[in-house]
Amino acid sequence: MSPLTHRGPSLSPGRRRPRLLPLTSGWLLGGAVAAGLGLGLSAVVVLLLWTVSPYPVGGADEALRTAADLWLLAHGAQLVRQEALTGSVAPVGVTPLLLTAVPVWLLWRATREALDARPTADDDYGPSEVAVWVSGGYLLVTAAVLASAAGGPLEAEPVSAACHLPLFALLVTGLCAVRCLPPHALARSRAGLLARLPDPARTRLRAALRPVTRERVIVAVQAAGTATVVLCAGGAALLAAALVWNARAVFGSFPQFAGSASGYLGLLLLTVALLPNAALWAASYVLGPGFTLGAGSVAGPLATTAAPPLPPFPLLAAVPEEGSGSVPEWCLTGLVPLLGGLLCGWWVGRSEVAVGPESSPGPGSGPGPRPGPGRAPRGGPVRRATVVTVLLAAVFCGAVMALLTASASGPLGDGALAHVGPRWWQAGGAACAWMAAVGLPTALWVGWWTRYRTRRATAAAAQAVRAAVLSARGYGPDPAWHTDEVRRARWSVMKSASGGLMPDFAPDDFDGHRGLERSAAGEAERERRSTPPSAPRTDADRPAPAPERPLPGRDAVAPGAPRGGTSPCGDTPPCGDVPSPADARPSAGAAPPADVPARPDETVPAAPAK
Repeated sequence: MSPLTHRGPSLSPGRRRPRLLPLTSGWLLGGAVAAGLGLGLSAVVVLLLWTVSPYPVGGADEALRTAADLWLLAHGAQLVRQEALTGSVAPVGVTPLLLTAVPVWLLWRATREALDARPTADDDYGPSEVAVWVSGGYLLVTAAVLASAAGGPLEAEPVSAACHLPLFALLVTGLCAVRCLPPHALARSRAGLLARLPDPARTRLRAALRPVTRERVIVAVQAAGTATVVLCAGGAALLAAALVWNARAVFGSFPQFAGSASGYLGLLLLTVALLPNAALWAASYVLGPGFTLGAGSVAGPLATTAAPPLPPFPLLAAVPEEGSGSVPEWCLTGLVPLLGGLLCGWWVGRSEVAVGPESSPGPGSGPGPRPGPGRAPRGGPVRRATVVTVLLAAVFCGAVMALLTASASGPLGDGALAHVGPRWWQAGGAACAWMAAVGLPTALWVGWWTRYRTRRATAAAAQAVRAAVLSARGYGPDPAWHTDEVRRARWSVMKSASGGLMPDFAPDDFDGHRGLERSAAGEAERERRSTPPSAPRTDADRPAPAPERPLPGRDAVAPGAPRGGTSPCGDTPPCGDVPSPADARPSAGAAPPADVPARPDETVPAAPAK
């Protein structure tokens, strides 16, 4: 905190109160310092070029006046050139946006520091009052600069400066103050404004603003910001590709426009300062309307008409040649707004406005989630919320693109050059149409898919919880039923109950030998199968079937029977012991049952020679 904003002790008796004059004067001084820093940076650059120039025009006072004019032009004020080639006054209104970034950053920082120095317990000065005080200090310096820069060959137009400078200062400080407001301050301000209206107007306005909730506005602003960044980045990429493609013409324009090293340096700085303007022109080009270079000419993806004679400026070398565009050019330029619309719809479709908060289990002791206040909405309300949010995002994106393109264009003279650059209403309308046409179906589909996956995950989680609860209570499948030992025992019982109709082989083992196991019976079976058949099979060669025994895991003990000595059959002793896997397998030399007739067509392998 600076000494000017320090709340010193009061000399008057009684309750101590802060000294308000040093606090407000500190805010006023902060705005003036921000304006002075921006003006000083412009003066340093212009004086450097004036110093290294071999043939300077005028003295140091003319250089300082030019620096002041450039600083005013960075705020959006329109300059007027008195000594034009045609003899009349020629306006210059194309603002280099890179120069505008410097005063924006300085003014934002001054407002932020003033808000941080504001006493938290003092309710007399809110963020809006702080923004007004900082803007007042900034405008005092601009008024002095405007008065001192008048009378030169290039001066600021008074009406344009009176409109743009206060608007610029209040817009930057106001945005900084809104960012520092509490979460529900805007809602309270809106309610206060509505309370002052008459009853019929208030009722109609509330009904119109009911779909515009705070959550939807936040999501719409985020989606619009993402889409705007994509459009500007796509325009910058297109500009870079065009400059690289026409690199020879770009570098060839420097000797035609300047003849000395200082002229090269000044042209290079001017080109760099106008790069954001060219990127916005390219963004308007990919949106469809394109831009104009004067005299009613249009440079767009569909067609490029003839432009008036222009100076050999490096950025103008990237303008496409006269003629109609081709289908590949249309597809390439359409990818940028298509990607912006897809990202806008994806952002809205994955937000809580279109999906709702995550499902949370409601009250109750039963397993699985129950419908509660956290369930995701379905049906019509979700679609209406998604449509409203996407349309808000499209309007915000169109408004931002209109503001940016209006700042990047303007007059460079009278007559044919009365307007150069994109038309703000065309660029804003095209951005709004692209975002609504592409973002709306994308948001609806992404929202439906996200809700579908959420419902599937919720159902799977509920089923898992229900199965775990039933298993803990003693119901459900027995894990022992699916073990290898029990499967072999079941196979032996079914084979013995079939009366010899089932083939005589064992289940597959894990080492790749089909029908054989790692046991003594398996080795004997391998030897028996490896020898060729020699004699027909008789009843004495057939293995005896294993006695019928209950299956372990399910038939060993019934669910309702006691687990003691009483069997489910009603007898005191159990029906039978559960056979082990070794007992369930028939031995190789066991005799077949007497009631099974022999099949003479079958053969058995002969015993191996010993």
